[in-house]
Amino acid sequence: MKTLITIAMACAIFAPVANAGSGSFTSSDPTLNAIWATGVKTATDMLAPGGQTFDARGQYCPLPAGETVILDGTERDRCSYIGDESVIDQTFDVSTPHFDIQRKMLEMFAAGQYGNGAIPSSPFRGGLILFDYCGYWAMVLHNYVLYSGDLTEGQRMWGHLVRLMNDWYPSQMGPNGLLVNSLGHSDYGFIRRNGTTVAYYNAQYVYALKQAAELAGWLGHPTYQRKWLERAQSVSQAFSDFWDPSAGAYTDTTVDHLTHPEDGNAFAILAGITTTAQAQSALAYMSAKESYSYGNSISDTQVWDDSAWGDQANMRVYPFIGFYDLLARYNTSGGSASALNLIRREWGYMLHNGPQPATDWELIGPYGGAPTDKWPSLDAGWSSGATPALTQYMLGIQPTSPGFDTFTVTPHPDGEWFASGSVVTPKGTITVAWKVINGKTQISVTSPVGTKWTNRPPAPRRR
Repeated sequence: MKTLITIAMACAIFAPVANAGSGSFTSSDPTLNAIWATGVKTATDMLAPGGQTFDARGQYCPLPAGETVILDGTERDRCSYIGDESVIDQTFDVSTPHFDIQRKMLEMFAAGQYGNGAIPSSPFRGGLILFDYCGYWAMVLHNYVLYSGDLTEGQRMWGHLVRLMNDWYPSQMGPNGLLVNSLGHSDYGFIRRNGTTVAYYNAQYVYALKQAAELAGWLGHPTYQRKWLERAQSVSQAFSDFWDPSAGAYTDTTVDHLTHPEDGNAFAILAGITTTAQAQSALAYMSAKESYSYGNSISDTQVWDDSAWGDQANMRVYPFIGFYDLLARYNTSGGSASALNLIRREWGYMLHNGPQPATDWELIGPYGGAPTDKWPSLDAGWSSGATPALTQYMLGIQPTSPGFDTFTVTPHPDGEWFASGSVVTPKGTITVAWKVINGKTQISVTSPVGTKWTNRPPAPRRR
């Protein structure tokens, strides 16, 4: 599709619908517009005043008085978890930035860092370390600096990042060059995986290493940047142990060759571990084996089923991981149409089948049922990821250096003919509008002084 580009410093050809002081999104599909707004509402519902001592289940969760905090949901835990925040913060970043609160939350998690370098999964629930949530803290720090431009906070958190990357992660490394889980069933879903060398944990580690390395570059630490990239390459090479050529996708662990999970495959693609052919093959496999009318399931088998965890893992949908599935699809050549299809199925299902006004569910149960939990949550911030995905990819606005000094505008129409919107940056508001006319995409961009639209092409993937 050919593209015609117009850049304006004062006005745009197609005026986006924007709210003063906040980001916006409008497209030719009313369902997508409602999905975007629902994500904003869901994330905003996660803001709450501190001061409580116990969560909704009566568990100890002493939130600091006098501070606004970011919770995981309006039901169930109602505590703060860094994995949830990895999505919630991105929803805020494209709609209503709360950089002051996001900064304080980063510091709260860092203040609870353990002597071995691990980051607590919740700063208020002592003793809980989820294997993957350590990586999410590094990702949240990277994205905070990228969107806010707050290099000072990056330097303030630098020592914590170094301890996480250079102390805790190496202590989890096995003799085969891959991370080995020593924490039991401790991840976002407390999943009963069969085996301790897990594809998802290792792929997410590579992704976190690369984001930490980029942050090191911004902060002027080239030695760390080089070493972390070298380590990412080493783990990537060992990751071939997970590839299943018969399925054309990655297995869950080095001993479970039956299960091909959404999380491990999505993060392998995001981390740049795959070749283009492998990425396309893995996405095609997930679309064929894990696709339902209500979203993509987390697994293609029932190997994880357990009396203590539940059953029908192959029919459970976690929009939290669905967000990273979306990013994997948008970052794979030819994958954007399937990403938009996933948004319509997974987030469209929650939009039309839950309480009104709509909010995003913690998860979608088998056959499209309610969340499978004793305290089901139909308003969970970690499921708001369609909102940043629509702004970053369908509308096309993404920062490429801290504080939007440089940014890209790369629309993904995928059958839609119009989109417009805005993102609030530290330098002012960027507004973008595009239309598809006679097969050509016409783009208009309004950007603040001090920013530069670079449209840097994506890094080439190995073939």
